[in-house]
Formats: sequence, C-alpha cells, structure tokens
Amino acid sequence: MGCTEWVETNQKNKPQSNAIGAGVLTLLATGMYHAGTLYDPGYKNHEWTYDRSDTAILVTLILFHIAAILGLLTAWFLIERYTKKQINFVIMSFVIIGCTVSIALPHNLIGIVFARGLMGIAHGMAYPLVLIHGGEILIKELRGVIMAAVNFCIISGVLIGGAMNTVSLESLEPYQFLGILGLSYMLIAFFLNLIVCYESPVFLLQRNLQSDATLSMMKLRNESTETWEIRNEMTEFKTMLSEDASTSRSIFRDGNLRPLVLIALGKIASVLSFNYAVNSIKVNVIEEVLDINDTKERLSIVIVTSIRMFVGLCAMFLVDVLGRRALLLVSTVSTGVILVAMGIAYIATDSITPDIAMAIFLACEVGASLGLTFIPDVLCSEAFNTKKKALSIVAVQVLENVLHVAVFAIVYKWDFVVYDRYGGTLLVAGLPMLVIAYMLYRKLPETSKMSIRQARIEFYKREGIVFGGSKNSVEVLYD
Repeated sequence: MGCTEWVETNQKNKPQSNAIGAGVLTLLATGMYHAGTLYDPGYKNHEWTYDRSDTAILVTLILFHIAAILGLLTAWFLIERYTKKQINFVIMSFVIIGCTVSIALPHNLIGIVFARGLMGIAHGMAYPLVLIHGGEILIKELRGVIMAAVNFCIISGVLIGGAMNTVSLESLEPYQFLGILGLSYMLIAFFLNLIVCYESPVFLLQRNLQSDATLSMMKLRNESTETWEIRNEMTEFKTMLSEDASTSRSIFRDGNLRPLVLIALGKIASVLSFNYAVNSIKVNVIEEVLDINDTKERLSIVIVTSIRMFVGLCAMFLVDVLGRRALLLVSTVSTGVILVAMGIAYIATDSITPDIAMAIFLACEVGASLGLTFIPDVLCSEAFNTKKKALSIVAVQVLENVLHVAVFAIVYKWDFVVYDRYGGTLLVAGLPMLVIAYMLYRKLPETSKMSIRQARIEFYKREGIVFGGSKNSVEVLYD
C-alpha cells in the first residue's frame, strides 16, 4: 500500500478511530498519573509529602496500580454486559472527579490518594475496553497502527506527567495542571463518546441484533449501503462466533494458553525495559552528563520519554508494513543486549565515561521504542477467543500492574549512587528479555494483514505457524 493509498484508506475509515477516541483520551489523561511510578520527579518537594513517612508516599504512588487492578476486574464484569458507550461514560466520570480533586486539593495527602485511586480505576477500566473495541471494529490494514497509537497516547501522558511534576509554577501546582489538562481531554471525549462511539458488530451479533450490527458496520466503514465487503466481514464474524460458542470460558483451555503466555511474556519484557529502576539509572546518567543539580526541574525525564514517544510514533506506522513479529523481536533483542552489556560493564569497571553511557542508554531507548511497549497491546486486540478475550486481556494487564508495583516497592528507597547497583539492576532487567526474545522467536506468529478471525486462528495453531504475514485465509483451528 502506497503512501497516498494509505492516507485515503485512513480518511475513509476515520469513523473507526473516532469510535475509540473517548477511551484513548481517557488513557492519555490517566497516563499522566502513571508517570509517578516510572520516574522520580522530585515528589518530596511537593507540599502533600511534607512531614509524611516514606511508606505513606510509597503507598500513595503505587495506589494508582492497585486501583488499576480493581478497574481491570470491574471492566471484565462490565464489558460483556453493557455497551461501550455506557462504560465510557462511567470511566469518564471517574476521571472528571479525580481531576477535580487534583485541582481542589493539590496539597492534601488524602486528596492526592483519592485522585490517584480514581485515575487508576479509570486506567484499568479503559485499557481492556479500548483493546477489545478496537480489535473488533478496525479493518485489518489499519488495526496495527491504530492499536499502537493507544500505547503512544499513554506514553504521551507519561511525558506530560513526568515533565510537569518536576516544574513548580507560580500559579499552579503540578497536580492542578494535570487536573485541568485531564478535564480538557474529558470535554472532547464526552462529545466523541456521545456522537461517534459506534458499538462493535461482534458485541451486537452476540446478542442476536443482526440489523443493529449491520447498521453499525456501515457507519464504521463509512458506507451508505451494505456493500459486498461488509457482508463478507459480517459472515466472518458470525463464523467466528459460532466457532467460539462451543468453547469454555476458561482462559487456560481450548488453545488459549499459548497466546496468553506469549502476550504475557511480551508484557514482562515491556515492564523490564520501562520501569522505575531502569529509568532511574538512565535519568541519573543523563543528569551527570548535563550537570543538572536542581531536582525540581529534571530535564532528563523529558529527554528519555521524548525519545520513546517520537521513535514510537515513527515505529507505529511500520507495524502493519514490517509486521508485529519482526519489530517486537528487533526491539526486545536490541534492548536486552544493551542492558546486559551495560550491566556487565558497570559491574566489571568503575570508569565508564558518562558521555558514552548516556549515548548507549539513548540508543537503548530507541530500540525499546520500536515495538516493545506497544506491540503486546496490538496482539491483545487480535489474539483471543471472543468468549475469553476480556478475561485474557485483564489477566495480562493485571500482570503488568503487579510487576510495576513490585519493582517500585523494591527500589523506591534505593540510592542509585554505586555502579555495582547499576550493573545488577541492568542485568536483572536484560537477561530475562533475551530469554523472552528467544521464546517469541520460536512461537510468535505474524498476524499483520489478517482479519481478526484469521489472527486468532493463527495464534491457536500448533503447527504450520505463519512467521511472514500470510494474507490467505486459515480454515483449520487446532484445539
């Protein structure tokens, strides 16, 4: 597909990205609060931390992830019972209340606890909702890039949160700024959800609403009549649902364990490359080179996250061209090799030049941005049986949040001042990534340019797995 053809396809199918716009804006807003457990933006300089114990601050920060787990479980209960539009309104209400509390009580510990808890619940509810909705409504030519954009928006939120939490404004506290920005996102999200959030045809077909499903598909495909392509897609959806009807709801049966494990491994690698411990090392090295002593304005956080955001922006346009598998493997291997090499270097010697270390770490960020964080989300949207999809996605997202809590709780009080600690941390992060890369190389199929049914079948096959992005229909499902 040429550039002009791609732009035309994207414009014609704009209703599909608009339909998940409310959820994406929600994740952009909640991502700003996620930054607190990915970087140390000098929270101890904020008034709400004054005269508070380290334990109280730690619990306040990780509450976002604990609440996100609660939100994920809530989403699992709601997704199969209510429409996406209804659930989006509930999620937006949590964000609006959380942002309002942030604005009103930026100096109060209880207020920050309440706000971070609500934003965590909203984050946990919105994530699986967007992945499921997007996977079911997007055309196969655009599913990769649009689902990758979901993670891009979260990283953008992390950049804003990490940057603003380090800056002291005369008129606004950091949490007040985040609250105001979040409310502005919700204003746009409200109208998007009200006007252009079309329900998934798969959801409607599951409830035997054939005419509603066809009408929704016509709106999503920007057609005024039921075209031949729409009829084919609807037929494939019906076939997929009839295949899934005979399976159980257990996420460990009927071939679901394989995609569950593979995507969970992808999520583990993502957290290993992008967590509080590894980020703290990178930030400290950059600050040593730039001679930044004022912890209130940590430019290093902006540098690290900006690279991840802008390189990720370029990479997400390649995910449907080069394929999910190739990008994920290149990203995982390059990041793992760099982390292991730097870990060994820090343990073996105390004379690593900060300038060289900074250049290598920035190269590591480039490698990690090529797909390590966003391709697992793309695969989540297309890999699972429809009866198991909600719980499967919730399970891998719970794992991600548990890992963030574990890493943050372990290293929160660490003083990253000795090279041996640098080396040990980088080795612990890098070595498992190389093992994961090998397992993904052996077992992960390529699903680009496949319909959602074809991608799901490709994941469930035991033999004859496609590694090169087959465009042909697959007819046999291996149990």
